[in-house]
Amino acid sequence: MVKRSDFRILVIDDDEIAKDVVVSLLMKEGFSVTSARDGLEGIKEIRTKDFDLIITDLKMPGADGIEVLKEAKRLKRNVLVVIITAYGTLENAIEAIRLGAYDYITKPFKLQELLILVENAMKKHELMKENEELREHLKSTYRDMEMIKALGRITEPTLKVSILERIARLRELGVLDDTDVAILKEQMIGSDLSAKGFDS
Repeated sequence: MVKRSDFRILVIDDDEIAKDVVVSLLMKEGFSVTSARDGLEGIKEIRTKDFDLIITDLKMPGADGIEVLKEAKRLKRNVLVVIITAYGTLENAIEAIRLGAYDYITKPFKLQELLILVENAMKKHELMKENEELREHLKSTYRDMEMIKALGRITEPTLKVSILERIARLRELGVLDDTDVAILKEQMIGSDLSAKGFDS
């Protein structure tokens, strides 16, 4: 479970009052918040620091919210970007979604509405992180299985235990079903038998 203090947010808005209100709200709620006064300053922050969520105004001098979005996604594919837009630029905000923005919020907005959006973004971020870890876990398990097949035997008992533990964990998490587990275990048993000269 990600703690609010570990969820790093960048707020970019050339409207100082609006920006300060958002920053104050999020900090009061326990989030880790950095701010930038325009798109160019925001892009500098994105290039030098790591953020989980970027909340950016759409219309800003220098670099607008779309440019911020593109640069953020170029540097970190999984970063979530929320666009703040006025009613008249709603089409632009929808275009931003097509370009990879997580969501948008229209001005004027209620602070509670923004807070719900940020909390949902934090949950989405956590799921994305878990999925990434699961993918890596699965890749690692299959790499080990390929190595076993290539060697034709398991020479290291701790490796076998490690793989069995990983398979069990992936089954618990629903990544592997019973059939997948049976196939992987069969491959391990088969490679053991092969090593002992039981193959036909």
